[in-house]
Parts: sequence; structure tokens; C-alpha cells
Amino acid sequence: MSARLILHIIICSLGYLLFGITCVIAFVYLKRERAIKTKAYRLGKGFRWSLHDLDRGLFISLTLGFVAMGLGLLMGMALQGAKYGMVDLTSPRILFPAVIWLFYLLVLSFRITMGLRGKIPSYMAVYGFHAVVLSFAMELYLATT
Repeated sequence: MSARLILHIIICSLGYLLFGITCVIAFVYLKRERAIKTKAYRLGKGFRWSLHDLDRGLFISLTLGFVAMGLGLLMGMALQGAKYGMVDLTSPRILFPAVIWLFYLLVLSFRITMGLRGKIPSYMAVYGFHAVVLSFAMELYLATT
């Protein structure tokens, strides 16, 4: 294994990890918001982060994961181009992470341009992480074959 391939694997894994953290933050945000709306939770007791703090953490982890995934995707395409002389964009090893990257680009663009915050980006982050898990499982399967 070359050093560039190891770096590519580390950066992509970091992106997947940050998307996982985003999913956890989004899940906590949704549970906390539901508890506040149903008045099943007393404000100021037992939980130290506000909805605003959770939303800001979701945005930061989503942005960092997006950047890491983008760098990993570019490195993967460069490695494939160096190995085979061309980049096959229809390869599942590039196509699925690229679709996930585009999905998170959509989430970030909604956040930045339209000011979308709270419940909808949280649901999108949770659903997006399902796709991340499927992509990661597919990567592991393709790596063993």
C-alpha cells in the first residue's frame, strides 16, 4: 500500500466519522426538540446544550465531513487515474461517495442560501447517514473482492 492510498483511506474514514457525528447530533436535536414541544422536558435541567448549540454543532460537523469527503473523493479519483490511466466515474467506488457528497452539498447549500436550520436539516443528516453506512459497507465489500 502506498502512502497516498493510506492517506486517502484516512481522509475518507474521517469524512464518514464526521457524518456519523453529524447524525448523532441531529438525532439528539430531534429528540430534544420533540421533548420541548410536548413539554415532557423541563428546561434547564439535565441537559447542557440548547437547540442553537446543537444546530451549530451539526453545521460544523457537516461542513468538516463534507470537506473531508470531497478531499477523499478527489484523492481517490487521482489514485484511480494514476493506476489505470483514466478515471471511471461510473465505478461504484467513485459513484456512491460522489452521490453522498452531492447530497450533503444540497444540505449545506440549503443551510447557507436559504437559512434552513433545525428540524429539516437534522432529518436530512440522519437519512444521509443511512446512505453513508450503505456506501461504507459497499466499499468494504469491494475491497475484499
